[in-house]
Amino acid sequence: MRDWIKFSVLSAALCTPLAQADSLSALAGAMNSTKQEQSSYAWTLSYLHDLNENMAVSFSWLNEGHVDNHHRDGHTFQFWGKTQALHPKLTLAAGLGPYRYFDTTPKKIGGQAYLNDHGWGGIFSLQATWQGESDWQYQLRLNHISTSGSIDTNSIMLGMGYQLSPMAFDDPRWPGARGKQEVVAYYGQTIINSFGSEVADSGALEYRYTFLPGIKASAEYIQEGETNRLRRSGIALQAWYEPGFFDDKFTVGLGVGPYFSVGKQYRNKRPDLERKSVSGLVTMAASYRFSEHWRARVAWNRTVTDYDKDTDVILFGLGYLF
Repeated sequence: MRDWIKFSVLSAALCTPLAQADSLSALAGAMNSTKQEQSSYAWTLSYLHDLNENMAVSFSWLNEGHVDNHHRDGHTFQFWGKTQALHPKLTLAAGLGPYRYFDTTPKKIGGQAYLNDHGWGGIFSLQATWQGESDWQYQLRLNHISTSGSIDTNSIMLGMGYQLSPMAFDDPRWPGARGKQEVVAYYGQTIINSFGSEVADSGALEYRYTFLPGIKASAEYIQEGETNRLRRSGIALQAWYEPGFFDDKFTVGLGVGPYFSVGKQYRNKRPDLERKSVSGLVTMAASYRFSEHWRARVAWNRTVTDYDKDTDVILFGLGYLF
């Protein structure tokens, strides 16, 4: 419980809208585990918000691939210093911040063949960004991650980004005729964070309320389906930072909050007693409004448990605004 509360506070602090420029980027490349001397793939999705000409903050999802005994990914929050001293279209930046990781590791305890190890580390990054004639950007990023309870890694990634301008708090176009409320129906897939990555069909029904541009809250019923390891459903309450772009046609967002669930987990193909729990839920989302009142949505939910049953719940949905 303490970990996801800290995570929620940090997320909200770093995602507070402070300036007028944003960028969204996707990068991929290679990772090396320094202690194990093994390599794997790496990729990241990153949202960066400029504070001023020389400073920025970012939130990223980083997947570090698979090496022996470690399937690790997680979220990073970084403060950046940047300069265009060499060329007006070339931005050089250095970023530093915490890394909240989720690592699937092997351990045999009472029939449980793996553990979901959660922890904190530090990430240091160097990045070069070339701004083209349009809003597209070309990026090269180097990461070093250091942890006390897991592996240390280095990664190098190439990718592209797109420069965005969010709607301001006093923009007269908001909320317009669309209103502040939204109901969304979702369907998708649950993936167990085990070495077998068992899957099940999943669905959700969500209510969202917008307080200010980019500042939202949601209540959601989630049905994670059933695999040979887990059957679970519950209610999630989340606070959101979800800015809108292009006259609110496109949004990207981060939601954090508690997940009150009930379900059964399976050991040796037999269900344990029903389990009620309070876990954390971290969600990355994007949406596209294709008519005045209808919006298509995608949401990537990570459940954060204290009993080794973390899941990714990837959902596609249709929302109605009113």
